[in-house]
Amino acid sequence: MSIFTAGILAYLAGGFPTGVLVSHWILGRDIRDFGSGNPGAVNIWRIFGIKWGIMVVIIDVGKGWGAAHYIPQLIGADYNLGMSALMGVLAVVGHIWSPFTHFRGGKGVGTAWGVSLALYPINAIICFGIWLILVVIFRYASVASLTTVVCWHIIIWLFNNPDKLVLNLSLVLMVLLFYSHRANLQRLIHGNELKVGRLNS
Repeated sequence: MSIFTAGILAYLAGGFPTGVLVSHWILGRDIRDFGSGNPGAVNIWRIFGIKWGIMVVIIDVGKGWGAAHYIPQLIGADYNLGMSALMGVLAVVGHIWSPFTHFRGGKGVGTAWGVSLALYPINAIICFGIWLILVVIFRYASVASLTTVVCWHIIIWLFNNPDKLVLNLSLVLMVLLFYSHRANLQRLIHGNELKVGRLNS
C-alpha cells in the first residue's frame, strides 16, 4: 500500500462519526442539536450520560490508536514512529473534519489520545492523569484538554528524544486541537464555557 492510500485510510478511519451514530441510531436524537453542538464524547456525556460518553471515547481512542499502530504496517513501516505519528495526525484531521458529517466533526481529543497511546504509552497514561485531575479541579474539559496537549508536547521533547518529524507532527497535533477548541476559548474568555456534567456554566 502506498503512503498516500494509507493516509486516506487513516483520514477516513478518524472521520468515523462515533458520537453522531451513537446519538442518532441508538438514542434517537442528534447530539449536534444539544449542549455545545459538538458530536464529541464530552458533549455526549453531558447530554446523554457518562456510559454513552465512555462508549464514544473508547471508540474515538481506538480510531487514533488503530491509525497510528496498524496502518503504518500496511505500507511496511512497522513501528516506525514518524509514520505512526503521520497516520495518527491524519486520523485526528479526519475526526475534526469528518467527510461523513459534511466536514463538521469533534474536537479530536480522544482520537489524539489514542495516537499518543500508540506512540508513547507511558506518556499517554501520565497525560490522561493530568487531564483527569484538571477536569476534577476546574470541570472544564477544554481547559484540561488544551493544557494536557501542551504537557504532552513538552514531555516528549524533554524525555523521549524524538526525531524531528515526530516532534513537528506533535506540534501540528497541538495546533489542530487548539484550532478545534477556538469556540471554547472564546466562551472561556466571555465566562460562558460549558462545564462537564452541566448544560450551562
